[in-house]
Amino acid sequence: MSLKKMTKSKHSNAERSWFASLMISGKITKEQYAVYLKQQFQCYNALENRFNSSQSIESLPNKLKRAAAINHDLKDLNVAIGDIPIFESTKKYVEYITHTCPEELLYAHIYVRYLGDLKGGQMIAKKIPGSGQYYKFENSEKLELFIRGKLRTDDDFVEESNKCFDSAIVLFKDLKKYFNN
Repeated sequence: MSLKKMTKSKHSNAERSWFASLMISGKITKEQYAVYLKQQFQCYNALENRFNSSQSIESLPNKLKRAAAINHDLKDLNVAIGDIPIFESTKKYVEYITHTCPEELLYAHIYVRYLGDLKGGQMIAKKIPGSGQYYKFENSEKLELFIRGKLRTDDDFVEESNKCFDSAIVLFKDLKKYFNN
């Protein structure tokens, strides 16, 4: 069975969230999107820093890295970035990636986040405010092959992929609470 099938339930739950629906609807405000981007920047920055500091796993291709593009998009929105909170769910994810996640399972997070950006992110890019650099990739086919070459279907890898989806689901719930209070 493929990794996609083994993570389908969690993936579907993330896609059906209020915030994911808001993004794809094209009705997301720049303020809402900025709060989301700040959370994403924290997560991607932690993941990319972990890869950069590792001695035992292959580093990510520069064209795949997203933290700088997310930061660009955040600045492009012309909002008070310093006033945007970092959610507790984001802090927990960053802490987990930085200190706890086994290096050999970091590619599960690359699968969920970066492959999602390469694929589904292309639809989102047309619906969000700003320039959407976050979703623009050079050589996307080559980057997809790189990611797919790192995937596994053993229980630990599937569990870690689902853990990443769970993190996204919690973030989407936090975003809903934040904007509906």
